[in-house]
Amino acid sequence: MNRAYAAVPAAAIHTLQDFFLWDGLDDTEKQQILSCLPAPLSFEKGQKITTETRFHRSLAVILKGQVEIFRQGPDGRRVMMNRLTAGQMFGAASLFGETEQYFTEIAACLPSELLFISQEQMSHLIRQYPQVAENYIRFLSGRIRFLNQKIAAFTNGTADSRLYRYLLEQRREDGSVCLPRSMVELAQALNIGRSSLYRSLDALADAGLIRREGKCLFMEDPAETPPFPERMNFQGNP
Repeated sequence: MNRAYAAVPAAAIHTLQDFFLWDGLDDTEKQQILSCLPAPLSFEKGQKITTETRFHRSLAVILKGQVEIFRQGPDGRRVMMNRLTAGQMFGAASLFGETEQYFTEIAACLPSELLFISQEQMSHLIRQYPQVAENYIRFLSGRIRFLNQKIAAFTNGTADSRLYRYLLEQRREDGSVCLPRSMVELAQALNIGRSSLYRSLDALADAGLIRREGKCLFMEDPAETPPFPERMNFQGNP
């Protein structure tokens, strides 16, 4: 990791000008903000950006490249939760938090450049530009709504639909899904019985939605298949 620039590089200006935190600001205000931002940091492919105990209490804006977010499962294996690209950010939940632990590990999967806006800098921007505060609150509200929807998806509906939604969350680009939990823990997380979990796995396999190979599953690309209810020729496990 190194500070490759003394200021924001020209190639990243466009990404930052369109960054959602500046929505509603005029060009002059945006230029004032960009002129005060710190130099970005460079990360090589595979380099860790944050760990559970080593992290920046900052908003991290991806200017170039791609990063992956992992979480350690109960069995100690790393499970990929998300992949972020240029223009996206992470760190909002911990920016003003008091926790000394970060709950995910983030690593660059391509050579990447990230801009870190510290808690102090963000506080200054919020005080100087109220629109930034409104945009930040809107973003956090959206995240809360998204997480509530995920909770509802995993606690409502049939056992089959809960399991299917969970597997979609874990699906990798190659279609593989390696279950990060034991069957007992997965059943508890989905709020269903273990026998219902096994029946749902069989039902999804019978419907052609998954293919089982040991502990790993494979799913078709949902964008290329009919919606979930249309593939199921049964009512689903309760």
